[in-house]
Parts: sequence; structure tokens; C-alpha cells
Amino acid sequence: MSTWIRKLYAMPMWPRRTCRQVTEMVLRNEDQALALHERVAVRLHMQVCKACPRFLQQVAFMREAMGRWRRYAESDEAPSP
Repeated sequence: MSTWIRKLYAMPMWPRRTCRQVTEMVLRNEDQALALHERVAVRLHMQVCKACPRFLQQVAFMREAMGRWRRYAESDEAPSP
């Protein structure tokens, strides 16, 4: 990670977010757009944390899997000619 990110993250104007707070924001982002300062906080946290990017990948995987399941379920409900 670059030093400017570490310096920016250490500044008091950017309060540090815990992993719990970041995961809450990631999940809330599924339903509604985050504010600019929340998006910045998530990005900064992702730069310094090893576990949260993995959680973000898992959320994206689940979103894709649910979309595939919905399409599959909708195709089964269609009447056959």
C-alpha cells in the first residue's frame, strides 16, 4: 500500500472504520447508494484490510448467484408450448 494512503487514513478528518462498520456499509450499498464520505471510507479501509476485500468478493458472488437462480426459476415457470 502506498504511503500517501496510509497518511490520509491516519488523518483525524478520516475516522477509521472497523470491519464491522465496513461490512454494514457494503451490505447497505446493495439496497441504496452510499454517501461520498462513506464510499471513501470503504475504499480506504479496503486498502489497509485483508479480510474485507474478500467479504466484498463474497457479496458479489452471492449477488451473481442469486441473479442466476432467479433467471433459472423464471425459465422453469414459463409454460411449455
